[in-house]
Amino acid sequence: MNAWTAVVVAKPWRFAKSRLRTPDRARLARAFTLDVLEVVTQSAAVGRVAVVSAERGLVGEARRHQVALVADRPGGTTGGLNSAVSLGWHWAQRVAPHDPVVIVPADLPCLTPEILDVTLATMGRHERAFVPDLARGGTTLVSAVRPVELRSAYGPSSASRHERLGLVRLDGVDHAVRRDVDTLDDLAEARLLGLGPRTSAASADTPVATRP
Repeated sequence: MNAWTAVVVAKPWRFAKSRLRTPDRARLARAFTLDVLEVVTQSAAVGRVAVVSAERGLVGEARRHQVALVADRPGGTTGGLNSAVSLGWHWAQRVAPHDPVVIVPADLPCLTPEILDVTLATMGRHERAFVPDLARGGTTLVSAVRPVELRSAYGPSSASRHERLGLVRLDGVDHAVRRDVDTLDDLAEARLLGLGPRTSAASADTPVATRP
């Protein structure tokens, strides 16, 4: 299989993670994004990366990692995550129309390059696939063998919508790919799986309460 195109989608940090009830919310959103960006650029399976965001703080990071920065609208797109995905889809169509593409949300701080590589190998066996999150019937990664085949329906209960769109559901992948972080409880569970270095440092003083 050809090298993957990874599209990382990130809200501006000051607007991201509204359910993460802590004054450190923007700092944590930044750490999540930078950890994810580090992972996809270190992945052996990924050949090119684009970050879709209106976050100005990503300009220098994109340059440092030698990845494309696709400008989102200030404050995020009116259509939310799916509109941002659409921008990344158009970029992937233009630069690598015959290569597999994966959408990677910027809130997966437990992800590692090795786990991403294994997950992409599994996703690549299907024309379209998705990874459900661990908690709320949502979705983390979405993939297609070519950009033209990509379908996305992020949002509440997106896992069921992705199934209805014909994407193959992959429950058996590593929990690090399924552990997105929206709440402090999620962050507590993510700590048990192991955090990326920036998230670990940014969350060191963030109190969390584990579920009973």
